[in-house]
Amino acid sequence: MEGQNGFPIMALCFIPFLAFGPMVLYALFVWWFDRFEKEPLWLMGAAFLWGSLPTVLLSICAQLPMAAVFGAVAGERAGGALSAIIAAPITEELFKGAFVLLLFLIYRREIDSLYDGFLYGSLVGFGFAATENVLYFIGAAAAGGLAGMFANFVARAIFFGLNHAAWTALTGMGFAAARLSRSAAVKMAAPMLGLGGAMAFHALHNTIATLTEATQSVLPCLLWLPASWMGVLLIFGIAVYGLFRERQWIRMYLREEVEAGRLPEPVYRECGSFTARLGSRLRALLRGDLEGFRRLGRLHHAAAELAFRKHQRAALGEARWEGEIERLRAELRRWAEA
Repeated sequence: MEGQNGFPIMALCFIPFLAFGPMVLYALFVWWFDRFEKEPLWLMGAAFLWGSLPTVLLSICAQLPMAAVFGAVAGERAGGALSAIIAAPITEELFKGAFVLLLFLIYRREIDSLYDGFLYGSLVGFGFAATENVLYFIGAAAAGGLAGMFANFVARAIFFGLNHAAWTALTGMGFAAARLSRSAAVKMAAPMLGLGGAMAFHALHNTIATLTEATQSVLPCLLWLPASWMGVLLIFGIAVYGLFRERQWIRMYLREEVEAGRLPEPVYRECGSFTARLGSRLRALLRGDLEGFRRLGRLHHAAAELAFRKHQRAALGEARWEGEIERLRAELRRWAEA
């Protein structure tokens, strides 16, 4: 069924699911992968929402006058290319990164490792990509019908579906590196390097896309996917390193609790191992022990929180965590003995 202008009305049924479905699944995986300390659901939802609404609107408002200037100076075609290569990376990464900046300023206690910066940055990116894909899928359906829309879906949601998340994750990790360092130089440079890297990867992707469209050549197209995925894999590798460091902190700082007689050795071994944590909760779930499943979740969360607060006290000199550390010790002991 088509409208008067040839637009397939059926596409409107698919577009919300095609645009938001994959991004929500990617976001859930990134959340699930954060095995040691789950972030507040409301804050993660706010990150996704910021990317999907304010960032898109602010980016459009900023890009329209820039595109008009580029068009007036370089001509319509060249101006469009310049807008894609220069205006889009700068404005979109700035407005996506604004949420990470607000998080850094207001809820900085939630940034405990590089992975936390990766998590919040990627959630903003997934939200942005979902809304942007709605616009692209509508255009693809108008130009090429359902076939054109599904082809655009494969490209934007599958082959390049992680791009926006990876770029803004780099900004997030820049702010996380600043949060976790005592060095004034790192605190100043890391966020700028993260944001600059996000803009650079974004610009590289858009440059290759523009060249592919302008030249209809095979060579830019062959470079497109590897260039995008190398950046994604690099950023994901840094995030995995952040998780590895989290595990080291948990093992080191909880070992002190064992040696002081405040934590049983079996609980320590379980809390410091992802597979042991997962296995214990899965066994509780399979035997129908929902209360035990919830208790283990609280136990593991308290253990991770305690380790991170002790790390912040020791590595960053944040003495203000003393009261929180004692509270978490009591909570961990309560759940371990339950």
